[in-house]
Amino acid sequence: MKIKRLLTILLLLCLMVSTAFADDDDWYTYTYSYWKEETASPNAYSVTNTLYGMDVDPEIGNLSDPRGLFCIDGRVFACDTGNNRIVEMYKEDGQYKLARIIYQLNVSVNVAEKMMYEGKVDNTLFQPTDIFVKPITKEQRELNFGTKYIGDPYIYPDEETTEEPGETQQTETPDAESGDTEEGGEGGESGEGGEGGEGGEGGEGGEGGEGQTEAPKPQQGPKKENVIRQQLDLDYDIYIADKDHNRVIHCDYSGNVIGVVSNPKDDTLPENYKFRPNKIVVDNALRVYAQAEGINSGLMEFDKDGVFTGYVGANKVVISLARKIWRKLQTREQRQRTNQFVPTEYNNLSLDSKGFIYATISAVDEQDLWAGTATPIRKLNAMGSDILIRNGNSFPIGDLNWSSKLPSISGASAFCDVIAFNNDTYCCLDMTRGKLFCYDFQGNLLYAFGGIGYTSGRFTRVTAMDNLDEETILVLDATRGTITEFSMTKYGKMINEALELYKNGYYDQSAEVWREILQFNGNFELAYVGIGRALLRQEQYKEAMGYFESAHDIENYSKAFRHYREEVVEKYILYAILVLAVLIIIPKIIRKIKKVRREIKEA
Repeated sequence: MKIKRLLTILLLLCLMVSTAFADDDDWYTYTYSYWKEETASPNAYSVTNTLYGMDVDPEIGNLSDPRGLFCIDGRVFACDTGNNRIVEMYKEDGQYKLARIIYQLNVSVNVAEKMMYEGKVDNTLFQPTDIFVKPITKEQRELNFGTKYIGDPYIYPDEETTEEPGETQQTETPDAESGDTEEGGEGGESGEGGEGGEGGEGGEGGEGGEGQTEAPKPQQGPKKENVIRQQLDLDYDIYIADKDHNRVIHCDYSGNVIGVVSNPKDDTLPENYKFRPNKIVVDNALRVYAQAEGINSGLMEFDKDGVFTGYVGANKVVISLARKIWRKLQTREQRQRTNQFVPTEYNNLSLDSKGFIYATISAVDEQDLWAGTATPIRKLNAMGSDILIRNGNSFPIGDLNWSSKLPSISGASAFCDVIAFNNDTYCCLDMTRGKLFCYDFQGNLLYAFGGIGYTSGRFTRVTAMDNLDEETILVLDATRGTITEFSMTKYGKMINEALELYKNGYYDQSAEVWREILQFNGNFELAYVGIGRALLRQEQYKEAMGYFESAHDIENYSKAFRHYREEVVEKYILYAILVLAVLIIIPKIIRKIKKVRREIKEA
């Protein structure tokens, strides 16, 4: 009997564990209904790869606290922040391969002064947090920056006495290897130091404007040689946010430093302010936009020569009505003790194909989110104005349901990255729940997926993402040191096709695709809206009203009803006039006849 009881208890425990793991594996895609309820959806993306550095190439080893990710033309640049390096990979025949590892850059005597750090020329990377790669031809580069940066290599003082035969600073040759650098890809001492510095970072959201207070820095460790697997002859320029060196480095693809953005001067900055760039983008005019720690006045803008020119997209201070009333009731002393309402700082930015900047803000008030006064995602034009369209049933703020089964997760979504696609849809990365939220150009939620966990499609601490192409998204997990590849499914491709057809004016074809989508997901309200909008464009107002009603789209329903009413009036106006005329004229004729008869009779 005791054995049976033990077996029963063991079986129950196994069932409980298996159920727990089954729930963890069952990550799903969903959207929100008109009533703000989660609605299950077919998967728009599926996990097709999970990249560990060691699996791609043993030289990479393990990524340590990676913070930045950039993709271009099938190439992937990852900022391995804790290991003080950039890892470049490329995809070939469905497999990711190592292109090179960048530990240091090439400095000529002509630009050596720009690379000064703490009194000496430093060509290494120190906690790089972001990278931006821009296509540019050799002719364009020479036109904008000249060739002065290419000159005799700078000779470091220690190299004059310690350099051994066969060692060289310039490592841009294809056969330059680092296999005998004490396994540089594994991070070594620098990787351990990077982890130690993480605690002093204070989070990407800043410390309430105290950017001038420098956080404890990790130890850099010994200088390591670059690892190069490919010929460096591509037409790109590279910009690196070298955070703990207080600079943004601009170099050509071979790693030759062209310029440096550092130590900006402005009356709005404290005298002891230290420039700590977290995220960067570069527009077609070669202006550098940086999200820097401790800056809440907007994005910092620099011209192509690295001169600070001002701020872009400064956040407007919006105080809710409840807070205004409360401040009126407070005494002067209470108001002075209360935190001042200052604009919050951005935490990431991305550039779309048209030159618009998408920027995210994670430090937002939950009450302001519900009130619609907080804008965690913005689309900035050249003037710095937010032009993001928000016509969906709910604001693009991530999850609408903030409850969670995990005690470590609470509160609203906090966006930490954003990517924009060529069809004007965009995707936001939520670091609170490790989810991706994709929206169309009107601000409607298309689908959300992901989650917290250790199984496929889940994350522990997301820090960055980028799109390898229009159908592939890569997501960086800083704690696990992985890059997860999501590929678009047939369902996701159909949604993109329907949106593209509608934008290009092919309303009939768009409606057909939306109808096919409804075969996959009959609860997808946006499909009803898509069909209704197509019918509206085709002047089939009555049919459009039915689809808008199914989607609870009051605004478009009213628009369709107004056109339908006009159509009905135009169609029956003649009959209405005739009836009205009959109702007015016939009684008059009858009265006239009666009058004539009366006069004849009296005569």
